[in-house]
Amino acid sequence: RTVATESQLATVRRAARARIAPAAARDGVAVVPLVREPAQLDAAIDAGCREVELDWMEFTGLGRAVERARAGGIAVTIATPRIGKPGEEALLERIRRLEPDGVLVRHFGALMRFVGWRVQAGDRCALHGDFALNATNSITLLHLLGHGLETVTAALDLDETQLFALLEHVPGDRLAVIAHHRIPTFHTEHCVYAHLLGTGRDFRTCGRPCERHRVALRDHIGREHPVIVDVGCRNTVFHHEPQQGAPWLARLAGGGVRRFRVEFVRETAAEVATVLGAMRALVDGRIDAAEYAARTGAAGQIGVAAGGMRLLTE
Repeated sequence: RTVATESQLATVRRAARARIAPAAARDGVAVVPLVREPAQLDAAIDAGCREVELDWMEFTGLGRAVERARAGGIAVTIATPRIGKPGEEALLERIRRLEPDGVLVRHFGALMRFVGWRVQAGDRCALHGDFALNATNSITLLHLLGHGLETVTAALDLDETQLFALLEHVPGDRLAVIAHHRIPTFHTEHCVYAHLLGTGRDFRTCGRPCERHRVALRDHIGREHPVIVDVGCRNTVFHHEPQQGAPWLARLAGGGVRRFRVEFVRETAAEVATVLGAMRALVDGRIDAAEYAARTGAAGQIGVAAGGMRLLTE
């Protein structure tokens, strides 16, 4: 095992920073909702958001969502799948053809593909790295920024101490933080919808029950965890209870963080409006963390701020 000294780490960080292109100018703190349903998108538009991230199950609905967002006058960022396999490049090409203002990049293959298009064809969409890129330390995050990402979302494995230690070594305005979400507990190739409700073996023969039904997994104490399907027919199981990082937002903003994401899974339009209104009031300093928790009902713990993965010592 090789252990780097602090001096060696500082040298690596300086070299990584030298490869980072300047970021676009930002006007204040951005609260960016990630939505998965048309009603959620309408609520985000009505809330006056300047940008929205779209994480859609299928491309027909995604195209309509892009048109709706543009009609509402807000910038559109489209999320890629979390996994990319050989033969699935067409999924990224279809995202590109929608000409989004930005792409939420979730795997390294997608990063290389969109960076390549930017170089070869002059694509101008902003590239934002998602937490799935697993940036848990400054060297990784700076390396990803050096590939052309506008921001990189902090990995969900980080606890409060680790997150703020990371912020000491990276430009704060290039770090994005998920401020409110249902944590994704696991991601799987196994399609629960096809297994329980389908008529065949894969997306060609299953009958697409995911387009007509909603499925959740009930645990041993009766809590229901939503299951969401992506464009590659992979399933993500989300925790039943939303979490939020309101107690840490002021300190994060003070450290330079300018992009806070608010993720929705199956929240109604009314719930989306409540959360976005409370988040904007929190960022503007009109309410405190306790009031935010009271308005949203979300637990004051989030992976990037108070994770459970801690080093236990005697």
